[in-house]
Amino acid sequence: MTDLTALALNAAHELPVAELHGTVCGMAVCLGAAVPVNDLVELVGVEALSDQASVEEFVAAAAAELESEDMSFAPLLPADDAALDARLEALGQWCGGFLGGLAAGLARRGTGSLKDMPEEVREIVADLAAIAQVDPDTPAGDRSGEAAEADFVELEEFVKVGTLLVMSTLAHEADDPPG
Repeated sequence: MTDLTALALNAAHELPVAELHGTVCGMAVCLGAAVPVNDLVELVGVEALSDQASVEEFVAAAAAELESEDMSFAPLLPADDAALDARLEALGQWCGGFLGGLAAGLARRGTGSLKDMPEEVREIVADLAAIAQVDPDTPAGDRSGEAAEADFVELEEFVKVGTLLVMSTLAHEADDPPG
């Protein structure tokens, strides 16, 4: 178990770890490391989280990993030895949390709508919304275990890179003067 996973488990009561991490990352791509814990509590509900100190510690660690120059960021999902359907479900939860956090972060920034975002951000958000709807119980058809695993790894990598691209684009927009 990673340190970040342990922090997430300490911070969340009724919220899956992947969803909590996705929510924090969605907010952090808009707000940087200064994710207001009270906004997170408002978004997910006070009953979903534990004590404030644990939540603050997790938020700080998750935001730091997201912004790390060593590119260590990855969606917080079950380990590779977990069943593929459990990892797929967690990836869907992560994406759903990210989208909620992104919406809250954009609102906090004063950005009215995704329509105001660059096209590449809108496309990534649409893809993440599709991933959030994934049903891990849907049969893989004729996909073998290895092919399904390779597809999952590719999807996870897309989520990682897409998240970093959204963060970079939003940071670049924040640096550009209006007009």
